[in-house]
Amino acid sequence: MEFSLDYQQAADETGLLPILDQTTPTNISKQAHILLDCGDDNICKPDLKLSVVSDQKEIYIGDDNPLTLEVTAENRGEGAYEAELHVFLPPQADFTGVVRNSETLSRLSCAYKIENQTRVVVCDLGNPMKGGTKVLAGLRFSVHQLSEQDTSVKFDLQIQSSNQFNNTSSLVLSITKLAVLAKVDVRGVSAPDQVFLPVANWQPKENPVVGDDIGPQILHVYELRNRGPSTFSKAMLDIEWPYRFNNGSLLYITKLEVDGDGGMNCSTDMEINPLNVSNPLSGEKNTTSPSGGGDRTEGSNRNHVHRRELERKEMEGDLETLDCSKVQCLKIRCQVGRVERGQSAILYIHSRLGVATFLKTESQNRSFTVRSSASFSVIEMPYNKNLLPELPSNTTTVSMSVIWVKSDPEPVPWWIVALALIAGLLLLALLIFVMYKLGFFERVRPPQEDSTEKEQLAPQENGDRNTDA
Repeated sequence: MEFSLDYQQAADETGLLPILDQTTPTNISKQAHILLDCGDDNICKPDLKLSVVSDQKEIYIGDDNPLTLEVTAENRGEGAYEAELHVFLPPQADFTGVVRNSETLSRLSCAYKIENQTRVVVCDLGNPMKGGTKVLAGLRFSVHQLSEQDTSVKFDLQIQSSNQFNNTSSLVLSITKLAVLAKVDVRGVSAPDQVFLPVANWQPKENPVVGDDIGPQILHVYELRNRGPSTFSKAMLDIEWPYRFNNGSLLYITKLEVDGDGGMNCSTDMEINPLNVSNPLSGEKNTTSPSGGGDRTEGSNRNHVHRRELERKEMEGDLETLDCSKVQCLKIRCQVGRVERGQSAILYIHSRLGVATFLKTESQNRSFTVRSSASFSVIEMPYNKNLLPELPSNTTTVSMSVIWVKSDPEPVPWWIVALALIAGLLLLALLIFVMYKLGFFERVRPPQEDSTEKEQLAPQENGDRNTDA
């Protein structure tokens, strides 16, 4: 403690300055005693206890995992000076703050530090942290950037003080296990999902050259999507495809196409597109549309009629299902590579509907539901083998309808209407002429006897009434 005399403040109204006693020593030392409450020996020996509980039993690799450690710090002995909670962070975790929205938890003052290249969160527990004090606090962390070889996340915690004796608590270890979870979906769609037969202006060809010579284009799309949070590194996708029916083509595959993030390699158990038909974009005539309306030039009214026909057939159960239990199927197997959270692997199956097969006598005027199916199974995940992940699998189907509809009646030519009208008038005139010749219009009506009698009786009835009166 250093002090000096402020002469300016000490001057009186006349400007006289105080005079220091030259015999007084210039340095004065005094002692101040802090009441420590440290027992008879005046030496504080704390008894520091620490426990921690994690709000997560396990966290998933690949997820943005929030983690809260509920810490209980207690001093069962004498006062602890400059008591602090030290939390040593693992490389996968970052400190995000103290839980402050709870009435049961203390709002500690914490700071992030780096000590000897070690990341530490230091929280003030009190100076001193008196004996009998118990502090309950929640610390929030974000766990990310987990290595594929990690199996757990570890936090080291300790209470430290500046006491000479018993100045630390035991080192407490908080371990949260890692887990692997990949929610994978398989979805499919057909475009279009309805085809109406017969197809307008279509004629079968013995040697088809382009896809339209076989029939309308049918595209089935299968998507394998990983909703995470974890990544899978290998999966198998199997497709059962209705290929032949009644010794003819059902859905003739022209091309397989893959897309997506994980990469996909596909193979089939029989040759696809053996006729080597081309599939140019210019040849994609609008014989079918995604709305299932048939030839677009026929207009929306015809599409509406077709839809009503489909709804009627579905309600009556007239659609016969063609799947791999009834028709010959082709098998497609695709190996899917690494797909991370939010990514997909997509398979496009370009095909043509074998219209000639449905024109056969045994298939005419019959409506069908053509159905393909897909199943997948994840067989490998890129993580530590000790994590024992649950490998997902699932199946789905894609259906399209082939509907026979009655052709709209062709409009009657105007000249036929006029001819029918003239013929009707001539027939009516002939009938009138014949009836005239037979004397139908010269008949004499017979006399009406009842009327004569009434006329004769009327005067007598009047006379009688006058007599009575």
